[in-house]
Amino acid sequence: MSLNRSTSSLGSKTQLTSPGSERASGQSSIPTPVSSIPTMVKPDRHEPLQRSHMSPPESLQTSKRASFVETGFVETLKPQFTPGQSLISPSPAPTPAPGSSTEDRIHILQLQQELDEMRKLNSDLSEKLETLKQRRAEDRERLREFDKMKTQYEQLVEFKSKIMDAHSLLQRDLQRAKQEAKDAIEARELHSEEMSELAENVELITLDKEMAEEKADTLALELETAKERIEELTLDLEILKTEMQEKLGSSGGTAGSGGVIGADGSALASTYEFKQLEQQNARLRETLVRLRDLSAHEKHEIQKLEKELETKKSEVAELQRTKEKFSAKIDELEAQLSDLQEQVDAALGAEEMVEQLAEKKMELEDKVKTLEEEVAELEALEEVHEQLVESNHELEMDMREELDLAHAAKREALREKDAALETIVDRDQTILKFRELVQRLNEQCQELRERLNQESTKQQQQQQAKDTALITETIDFKQMFAESKAFTRAIDLQLRQIELTQANEHVRYLSAFMPDVFMARGGDHDAILVILLVSRIVFKSGIIVSQARERFSNVPQMDRAAILAGHEVAQFGFRSRLLHHVHNLQSIMHQFLFSMTGCKADTLLKIGAA
Repeated sequence: MSLNRSTSSLGSKTQLTSPGSERASGQSSIPTPVSSIPTMVKPDRHEPLQRSHMSPPESLQTSKRASFVETGFVETLKPQFTPGQSLISPSPAPTPAPGSSTEDRIHILQLQQELDEMRKLNSDLSEKLETLKQRRAEDRERLREFDKMKTQYEQLVEFKSKIMDAHSLLQRDLQRAKQEAKDAIEARELHSEEMSELAENVELITLDKEMAEEKADTLALELETAKERIEELTLDLEILKTEMQEKLGSSGGTAGSGGVIGADGSALASTYEFKQLEQQNARLRETLVRLRDLSAHEKHEIQKLEKELETKKSEVAELQRTKEKFSAKIDELEAQLSDLQEQVDAALGAEEMVEQLAEKKMELEDKVKTLEEEVAELEALEEVHEQLVESNHELEMDMREELDLAHAAKREALREKDAALETIVDRDQTILKFRELVQRLNEQCQELRERLNQESTKQQQQQQAKDTALITETIDFKQMFAESKAFTRAIDLQLRQIELTQANEHVRYLSAFMPDVFMARGGDHDAILVILLVSRIVFKSGIIVSQARERFSNVPQMDRAAILAGHEVAQFGFRSRLLHHVHNLQSIMHQFLFSMTGCKADTLLKIGAA
């Protein structure tokens, strides 16, 4: 796994702000700049999933900044409200997705259509390849038949020469003895030539056998590659299942924490994603079935090749037997030479047969040339088909990456939408409470005015009673506001706890896919821990600064009376010294963090090993 990807994902976590920035006093935040660590490792296929898991804290921070717990939030709201009209909070019905989500869906549909078209084209090309293979097998059979006819033609030519020699020998009565000796010598030479030709044929058969064995080995290698591809697809299927479970768990967690308002939207998103995952599983099943069929077809071809080898062996044995038979026939032919002398006149018709065989030979040569041209064209088509398959595979991988990125962007938009809806509902509820309180106060003021007009003598007593009631109501409202603030803080803590558990599970799942070298001592994991340590120190120092500024207030005057009056001046001096030391520590940690994020991978690994 790459160190660059892990540090880039850590950048979103190390750029933290102190809690004091969320308060109404407007205190300064402490950002920690993080740059990408340059490494020479390729990105992993789990990177879109990691981006989608790292996005929720940012949306949570934006939702917390807009929470109704902050003071002065009423100034940002400008509702169009008329008297006598009740403000209706947004219904929990699912709102339509923004324009970006529709564009993403259209883009995803276009990509899926292109994938289907490429798959159809791939299937057509595979069918054409199968037909071409069948034609090549038929061409091989035709070539074998041509070889058989060629050998028969040669044998007939030799037979013709023998007959002509016998005819010439019969015409020479005076030199019979010499001609018989010459005939015996020529018969022996012809026998040796036939034996050499048989040896050459045996060598050719052995070469064909070796070629068949090599083809069987290549088919076995292709079968192994197909099995490896099946295993990769099964692994991808398991990864998709785990991603689906994680997505369902995360959608269930956000729905339980956000209440009834975001439940329907997240449920629709989860059902849509579940349908997409089911479609992907169906496609993967189809590919697995196709791979299984291909492996079965290759096994069938291997069995055919083994049968052809056995037939070749049997043909070699038959050729040896025919050799023995031919040797016996040679002896018989030598005995039949005397009989052939009488049949010379009948053998003159063999010339016509030789002419016919010569014509057939020319036709077969023309057929062989045409078949060789067709084989060359088929090989060129097969090369083009392989190139198209490779380009289709690369295009499919690119489209899958774009689909993953589009899904991640869609999930991020849905999370931000849910957070915005929650903040809007919370603010609407607080505004309704304030309006109800203002209406009650107006009614009380109207009643007081009426009672003042009616009873002028008892004005002071009634006014005191009303003041006490108003004070109690304001106290109750302050208590209710404090309880709501505490309740929102508890909900935020629960959400933070859920995000923490999800992040820990995410890290655990990613570490399970990491190699052993990554988790070894002095490896990439130790370097990441060092960067996290420095960023954590910067964040905690920011918390110390914000808490010190809250607990110890500023001193308006620095004189003798203020020093002797209490401990405020001493506390202010301690706070100033503490902030000075903490700011120095922050500057040093920022320098360390900047140097570690900007250095090379080798130096960072050395820092982690130290």
